[in-house]
Amino acid sequence: MPRADRASQFMPFAALKGYEEALRLKEINEAPQGEPSDIALDFMEYEYLESQVELSQSHIKSHHKGESQ
Repeated sequence: MPRADRASQFMPFAALKGYEEALRLKEINEAPQGEPSDIALDFMEYEYLESQVELSQSHIKSHHKGESQ
């Protein structure tokens, strides 16, 4: 038997097409997500505070409209 034929019998093959890729995708999707960074936390806090300011401003405007009537 030629050397190339002997070597080919030991070459890996994919018995299930797409199995390796499916495993990689599953690993990516199920990987634990890290804690949010300080920058992300600061941004979330900023967005929350900004929404609270907008809510307060709309409440003040509606309160002033009620007094003028």
